[in-house]
Amino acid sequence: MKAVRLLFVTYFERAHLLPLVPLAWAALAAGHEVRMVSTPGLMGAVESTGLPGVAVGRDIDLEAVLASRALAPVRQSAAEPEEVMQARVMENIASLLLEFAENMVDDLVKYARAWRPDVIVYDPVTFGGLVAATALGIPAVGHLYGMARWLRPEFKNLIGGEAWPRYEQLFTRFGVEPAYDPVAWVDPRPASMRWDEAVMGMPAAQTVQPIPMRYIPYNGSGAVPDWLTRPGERPRVCVTWGTSQQRKLGPQVIEHFRDVAATIAELDVEVLLTVGATNEEQRRQLRGLPKNVTTVGWVPLNGLLACADAIVHTGGTGTLMTAAACGVPQLGVTKIREGLYNTQQLVMTGAGLHLDEDTSKVCTIRDTVDTLVCDPRYRKAAAGLRAEIEAQPSPADVVAELARIASSH
Repeated sequence: MKAVRLLFVTYFERAHLLPLVPLAWAALAAGHEVRMVSTPGLMGAVESTGLPGVAVGRDIDLEAVLASRALAPVRQSAAEPEEVMQARVMENIASLLLEFAENMVDDLVKYARAWRPDVIVYDPVTFGGLVAATALGIPAVGHLYGMARWLRPEFKNLIGGEAWPRYEQLFTRFGVEPAYDPVAWVDPRPASMRWDEAVMGMPAAQTVQPIPMRYIPYNGSGAVPDWLTRPGERPRVCVTWGTSQQRKLGPQVIEHFRDVAATIAELDVEVLLTVGATNEEQRRQLRGLPKNVTTVGWVPLNGLLACADAIVHTGGTGTLMTAAACGVPQLGVTKIREGLYNTQQLVMTGAGLHLDEDTSKVCTIRDTVDTLVCDPRYRKAAAGLRAEIEAQPSPADVVAELARIASSH
């Protein structure tokens, strides 16, 4: 097979980088050339993966955006309807993604013209990847990581039709017509967790080639403690509230996180509480927990879940897909739209349950965890979901398809 050049382009958040890493490494292992491109703030995370990285453009002050609560699904007043609040949040997210694209696209196109990739593989909300491929006249391949293609923030109604003018201007500044879809989508979701895009009115649902790929959990580097390799005396329940949730919703998340862990600990279980993303002040809030709660610092999630009997989380894509690949029953307690949609798809497989964070008492979460641990149907369904994931084509198989796409254009 002739070696090709693959340019991976991603948003400057670690959660968007990690899903691309297995495919990028498979391409390197197959003898191809790879570059991972983002803005400067992600280069430390790229370097930790061992992949060659290239910084382009400039960063956004994301922490300031999060501190403004612009991305938090919180009503501005008690009278604000839910749909108005969600529309406002999604418009703010679209504005952030478009600003990021505007900040990187000039340098990205300049670098791509110099390096001359054969294919650009891009994170689905990193619009610059599709712009660069269109400007160079080479194939673009989107790399899904969950529900991102259902909600299309480049469109005003989130599914198709009229795009934001700023999105189209990303293309016209290079003298090319706006593009809205790649030649193919790499899709690491098993068939049982995919949406019927044709029914949901997705643009070009029948014309864009799907490339199924096995989801390989890559949660970053880190040591796995010896005690995690030994069976527990009681069922182990992992409780994690996710870095995105904490950053979007503020410090009250930690208090809720603590209450959930303490209440689940009333069951005859061992609670594994992840605190790797918390700071010292937040950890002080977590003191005084019951003895059957073990706080766990930074451990790659797939290493932690190797010994878990259930997991409670907020529906984040990386967490949910990692748990699915590990065959662990899941409870999604959701507030953010991404978590809701992800968990709804999980529930359809029988491998998990869902609760709404705003309306569920902590005792309800406890009782639902008890059901998840004690009812063998969830463990059986989770094992079936894991088997379905493992039956998908490997990243090495997908690399061969990317090389074919490169050679055919």
